[in-house]
Amino acid sequence: MKARFPEMSLFVYLAGLVLAGLASGAVAQPDIALLRRPANAAISLPLGQGLDLIHGAEPLGKGRFRLRLANRTNSVVVPDLGRGSSYTGLYGMAYGLRPDLDLSMLVPFLMDSVGGLAKYGTGDLVMGAKWARPRLVPARTYTSVQLLLGLPLGFKGETGLDQFGGGARPYSSHALDLGLQLEMDLHFRHGSMYLNGGFYRSGNPDILPQLVYGIGVESSRRQRRVHLNAEYQSRVAFSRQTQASGVLKTGVRVEVFRGVELELNREFGFLDYPYGTALTFGLRFHGAMAGGRRLESRYALYQPQPRPKPAYSPRRVTRLAVVDFAGFEEFQAGRRLVEKIKIRLEPHDSLMVVDLARYADIPKKGSLTPEQAADLARKLGVDAVVTGSISDYRIDRFSGRRVPYLFEVPQTQVEVDLRYRVLSFSGANPAQMETFTQQVGGQARVRQQVRLLPADQRDITVSASSGELEAIQEAALDDLAGQVLASMAAQFPWIPPDFLP
Repeated sequence: MKARFPEMSLFVYLAGLVLAGLASGAVAQPDIALLRRPANAAISLPLGQGLDLIHGAEPLGKGRFRLRLANRTNSVVVPDLGRGSSYTGLYGMAYGLRPDLDLSMLVPFLMDSVGGLAKYGTGDLVMGAKWARPRLVPARTYTSVQLLLGLPLGFKGETGLDQFGGGARPYSSHALDLGLQLEMDLHFRHGSMYLNGGFYRSGNPDILPQLVYGIGVESSRRQRRVHLNAEYQSRVAFSRQTQASGVLKTGVRVEVFRGVELELNREFGFLDYPYGTALTFGLRFHGAMAGGRRLESRYALYQPQPRPKPAYSPRRVTRLAVVDFAGFEEFQAGRRLVEKIKIRLEPHDSLMVVDLARYADIPKKGSLTPEQAADLARKLGVDAVVTGSISDYRIDRFSGRRVPYLFEVPQTQVEVDLRYRVLSFSGANPAQMETFTQQVGGQARVRQQVRLLPADQRDITVSASSGELEAIQEAALDDLAGQVLASMAAQFPWIPPDFLP
């Protein structure tokens, strides 16, 4: 039984989840008893990469910054005063001090108004430092360690509202709050996954130590205008007593101007979370300090920078001998690969690939020793000799993903690995040579339609046909030829830089 698996299935699923969340019922009433408990200020929203609750491990990059403004308003009921409102504004900035180090600062602004009485002021200041690996952007996987400090600088005075059972909520924890968090990102073609886990402790004895962990998913970073996300965070406190809370959020971010995103989120609280449901909104600003202060879209800001190509001005024609590579002669892999390299070099007048078939009594295939390569260069008068062997030639007709008796993604994959050596001779003496050894690989794959409820483990009728298999092998050798010439172009000035990625 076959069915098509939509290419944007994750995007469609997230869209349905976000729309269902944003269109859910009225905002629930916060629990005033839970709201009045002091909280660990270090448990704060992400300021660098990340969602609304779940932090991202990906670094911003040196000289890049992000501003974030998040706002929420909840209806509260204070006994003996009646109904009022509670406003929370979170304003912060993160800056990439180094390619792998981000610094952040968050300043909360709180305001409560109930029964004609008002209270407003700042919350505890939160400072953060995140060290991430790898430092390259973008990448498929990131890991990071983040240290968060909540400084007790929030408003500690009392107003008329505090005379009624402590008011709506405290603005400061009255102690230093600490948090150490581990983070991981997994970025795929059509989506991203974020994993967080950390330990938080406060100097206030009324705030129990907590384990905070969560998971989030987001639509592909290749989406330029709209990003959908869903996330869940759980907080478990332990020591003298146990407390637990959880919050589920769905949201959407829309780029309204270059470098400016509008975000909307709907949250659903569980257990001891002080809010039931709430709608939050905010703005994110992306930009860079280096090269002039400017706002720039995240899509453009994190595109890989093209590698500068060296100047290419050959003064003479370089004669090159490419010996058929050894290994896997049953596939004629070495001869086919050499032909593909020759075809790619043929348009360049500064290179002349010598046809070894025209000469007798010389080695024409196999992996040559440096002495054999030097003797070949002396006999033919060439400037460089390329030799080596194919170390691996894998054909996997059943490499797709499979969940037994549920679904299967038939895939055929071919991988070819080559270890080669280039011996470049300079001057009149062939003994003066430069040796360069490299290991490169090429691959190609083709996927078939998804099969639902497969009854057998390996069905050859749904895998690639013989014609498709031959085309995949040719594509893998084409990829390998490109990798060989790219590595040579990065090493030798007589190879045109057009082969660099």
